[in-house]
Amino acid sequence: MRKRPSISTSFILFLFLVIGLMHSCRPDPQEDIVVGQSKDEFDEADQIMIGNAISIMISEPSNGFNVLAEEDYQEVYVHLNTLVNQITNTVTVQRRDHYDWKISILENDDELNAFIVPGGHLYICSGLLKFLQGEHELVGMIAHEIAYADSDNLINQLKIEFGSKSLSKVISDDPESDAIILDIANALGGMTFNEKAINEADQFCTDIVCEFEWDGEGLLSLIKRGGGDPLKTIKWLQTRPVTDIRIDELTDFIHNRIEVCGVSDSIYYQRYMEKIIERLP
Repeated sequence: MRKRPSISTSFILFLFLVIGLMHSCRPDPQEDIVVGQSKDEFDEADQIMIGNAISIMISEPSNGFNVLAEEDYQEVYVHLNTLVNQITNTVTVQRRDHYDWKISILENDDELNAFIVPGGHLYICSGLLKFLQGEHELVGMIAHEIAYADSDNLINQLKIEFGSKSLSKVISDDPESDAIILDIANALGGMTFNEKAINEADQFCTDIVCEFEWDGEGLLSLIKRGGGDPLKTIKWLQTRPVTDIRIDELTDFIHNRIEVCGVSDSIYYQRYMEKIIERLP
């Protein structure tokens, strides 16, 4: 019987050396992970993530947004979110079932402003609430804001102002994301939309509100009262500029419909005062 050839000790040592070199040259598994890869487009899931991150940042007391606690103002929040639910539960709102539409109040009587974040969370300052003259103006403002989040106008404006790379960091575990989120949160209240986006939001608002009993001129009433007086510091209208052309186009949206827009003079002033204004701090 033939003997099998033996493997020399030197050859075995050589094999161990080769295997060791191969192992040492393999990259660390952690180095295979790409963090902060930039995206160009942000789908609904991305927008929800961005919006949630902003809302968490706004809710932090140390960041100075002064959100009124829902548990302390339950009646106010129930009424406001009932209005939001009515407005968003219409065929006009394409993402009505995709976003968590809701509203929060920022305690700030000195600032007349409102803004919405991606994913449908709307913030309104107590100063603007106290400026409004009825529920018809409130729902007009809310519907106008919803338009930006329901379309891609809001996320596109954020891309212009902050860049896709920064927004991509927000939806990753990038260590720089907290600073970016806070910057976005602070900037949203002063972010100006272009004429096309504002026009689309006005028409969107009209398409919604005219289906209800509120006076269809609520938004028109608000921008006429607050848009033409330079002495009134209504920041919400400064970032959605009021021009004669805008007023004329909004008037056309309301009055050139086949069906009547809402119910004239249904401003629900008393209900607005009792359910919201009289319950605010």
